[in-house]
Amino acid sequence: MSYTQATNATASILKIKEAFLALPNKKILEIHNAAFPKPDNKGHRIQHTTKGPSRKQAIVPTSDNIKDTIMGKANTHIFQINMLLKSIKSTTRAEFIYPCPGGVSINTNSVPNTSDLNTIERYLKSINGASNDEVLAPWLP
Repeated sequence: MSYTQATNATASILKIKEAFLALPNKKILEIHNAAFPKPDNKGHRIQHTTKGPSRKQAIVPTSDNIKDTIMGKANTHIFQINMLLKSIKSTTRAEFIYPCPGGVSINTNSVPNTSDLNTIERYLKSINGASNDEVLAPWLP
């Protein structure tokens, strides 16, 4: 409690005492506490309503043609990516693919490291019809 708050509390208690001279001090404090409840000391947490991109994803810039090819068989591509990640003994697993402006985003269970990103890139470049300039290196947000 600050000095100002303490002074105001004392002044309000004295005013109540002057108004009700016959009341005992305990009753005066009860009246004061009912009229002026103590401030909540818990502090209020700010509720965030927006969320930025998660780092648990790999953003892969691709051409629109390859993006459509990837999205056409997304489940198959997720399975193949996971098999390749497992073969390099990575703990990262792809969960799903969704289109984003200029490419696709592959959500993962953990933040992919450089070798995970390289494995994803090699796989996507091996898809039928993909050339090296249609699939660029994946990056983290």
